Amino acid sequence: MYRYALYYVPPPDTALGAFGARWLGGDATVPPDLVGVSVEDWRSAVAAPRRYGFHATLKAPFRLAARYDERALADALEPFCRTRAPVPVGKLALRVLSDFLVLAPMETSAATKFAADCVRAFDAFRAPLTEEEIERRRPDRLTESEKANLDRWGYPWVMEDFRFHLTLTGPLDEAGRAGFGAAIARMALPAMAEPVEIGDVCLCGQPAADADFRILRRVSLGGADRV
Repeated sequence: MYRYALYYVPPPDTALGAFGARWLGGDATVPPDLVGVSVEDWRSAVAAPRRYGFHATLKAPFRLAARYDERALADALEPFCRTRAPVPVGKLALRVLSDFLVLAPMETSAATKFAADCVRAFDAFRAPLTEEEIERRRPDRLTESEKANLDRWGYPWVMEDFRFHLTLTGPLDEAGRAGFGAAIARMALPAMAEPVEIGDVCLCGQPAADADFRILRRVSLGGADRV
């Protein structure tokens, strides 16, 4: 396995999970019903999010440290989840994060604390960043806090710089955000009407550098392994 990550992935039997599957598309050749957006533009906009799947990051993708294997990582996830209660997130709204369209809540303190716990608890499993990985984050464009996070935790947007969100598109210009925003708002209305709760954590893996992430295990908070 090339990389691992801890994600919140909406269960498929929820309105949010159904929307995510429909928006990103289970098959890139079969787009969702679109109004005002071309199929070609949709494929371009969702190319990057499709690689990672519809999710909110709890611990960003990392290579596994040499002294650990996938079994050790998976075995550590269950007791971590068993001792924690579900995390309220609240209703989501369509927002712009940098140049990306995302679904995000107004209040993120509970999710921020939980994500920070995930980062701390599983940091020992993370291999140190290579120089190439560091440069990929463009440290010259990061704030001092983000640079410190990259150095300490291997990812800039953690702790106080974390923002719970589910990514919908790659970077878009203003016109693209307006067009896609209107299409998404129509499709996501049922999903945005339901309060979200982090009820489980998904251990996800990327088999190769050019492969999509997939769910390896879904573990309930306060409960047992569900996959």
